[in-house]
Amino acid sequence: MVFQRGMQNMWNKFKTMLGIHTTLPYFNEVMQRLHQEVIKRNFIFHLVTILFELIMIITISMRPGGPFLKPRRTAYFIMYLLLILVTLGVTIAEAFIDKKQQERSWLYYFRIENAYIIFFSLWGVAVTLNDQLGGNGLTVFTYVMILASILTMLKPWQTLIVIMGSFCSLNILLPYFPDPYGLNQIYNNFMNSLFIAITTSAIAASLYHSRIEAKVNEIIIMKQFENIESQNKQLHQEARFDALTSLNNRFSYKKDIQNFSKKAFNSFACIYMDANGLHEINNHFGHKAGDTMLKAVADILMHNFRLEEVYRIGGDEFVILCPNITKQMILQKASLIYTQVEEAGYSLSVGVEWRDRDFEIEEIIQTAEADMQKQKKQYYLNQPSERQKRLQDKKTDHPIAGRNDIDIFLNVLGPAFLGVYVVDIEIDTVRHIFIPDYFKQFLEESDYKYSSALMQYAHSLVEPQYIPLFEECCDYPSLKKQLKKDRISEFCYIKKDGSSIRVRILNFDRKTLWIFSNTDTPR
Repeated sequence: MVFQRGMQNMWNKFKTMLGIHTTLPYFNEVMQRLHQEVIKRNFIFHLVTILFELIMIITISMRPGGPFLKPRRTAYFIMYLLLILVTLGVTIAEAFIDKKQQERSWLYYFRIENAYIIFFSLWGVAVTLNDQLGGNGLTVFTYVMILASILTMLKPWQTLIVIMGSFCSLNILLPYFPDPYGLNQIYNNFMNSLFIAITTSAIAASLYHSRIEAKVNEIIIMKQFENIESQNKQLHQEARFDALTSLNNRFSYKKDIQNFSKKAFNSFACIYMDANGLHEINNHFGHKAGDTMLKAVADILMHNFRLEEVYRIGGDEFVILCPNITKQMILQKASLIYTQVEEAGYSLSVGVEWRDRDFEIEEIIQTAEADMQKQKKQYYLNQPSERQKRLQDKKTDHPIAGRNDIDIFLNVLGPAFLGVYVVDIEIDTVRHIFIPDYFKQFLEESDYKYSSALMQYAHSLVEPQYIPLFEECCDYPSLKKQLKKDRISEFCYIKKDGSSIRVRILNFDRKTLWIFSNTDTPR
């Protein structure tokens, strides 16, 4: 068994060396790169070959009696001329293919070049046989095989067939081309040509694998570099831009403020905005509806200002920083934004500050923010029912389920409870009816996954011995079975501040309703 496995490994390595049934990674890219690499080299080789063979033809023609005096001289003349014509035809065909620049032009290029290498090898055999009639040995066969092994892009097993085919053809035909001095050179020629064939086959295989490996490594390095570049761009995008709205984020805002402080301006303006009603939309319609609102506001801002001027610095806060703008222009744009947001079905509180001197950037922003806060306060004073109106907005994507029941709960029973949440345990999302500020923070940190936020709450604020109770209720499959059986799940726990809390979980409109209350709250 061990012997068979060893022999199998050796056979697999041998096949890999010959390029038999091997899968080449990035095959098309490797061949395209090799194609681009060998174009100039092959063109120069073809040009040198044509020039050299022209010199040989001229030399033969200038000899006494011309090129047709003897059959052997005529054979040289014909073979030189044939090599010139074939080389010229191959050069023209390859140039035509490269000019067309088709997607797989490299395939046709290498087919032509490989056919030329086969012809060149057989041409070397023919010239060597003609040399034998003059007692000139294997010189031409040697340099032709070496050149073929260097230039070929055939797989090693294909190159081996070409070279060994040339070797066999030469030795089969050599007895019919006797030495002019009557010497028997068959054995010497056989051994010398065999050595040449084996050596050049090894050279061809080594060069083939080296070229392929070099190109594969180039491509791998290039792809790794591209991946690093892509990750750097993504990190830059995440570091400087808000994921939801694609606006500049708070990091960019802080950095740009520092840069603005170092520059000189003719004027500088800040528009500070707050999206009215975002909290209510999130609470009653879910965060997807709130995200829709924020993206709508962002689109309006981007329509009126350049990207580098617009920032989302908080949940519902946007800032626009505009250097070198007139007071009239900034006021017109602020008014236009306010109107367009209203037309989109939402509302903004807007503060504006413009200066043409005393460019203290932080102070300009603080003044605009204070102006916005006044407008926001006035907005809620003038429209006390606005929050309820927004629950009825037809443009909102998510109408509230069971609204009448929830309104009754809000108006009558709500104040008696610490937290009330509608949780979809199928997808772990939450719509909160009553929520304390600390749990809102847990939700934001856990990407609004209710189970994660609840476990953060338990580990942070609940006595450790009660944490397993939270782990059990976060096991949604088990909770689902329990609710199906008992219709209600309930447990009590003690917080680290000593307060005792009751949790009741019940089915609610195809979801679950989680009610947190003091233990002295009536059941």
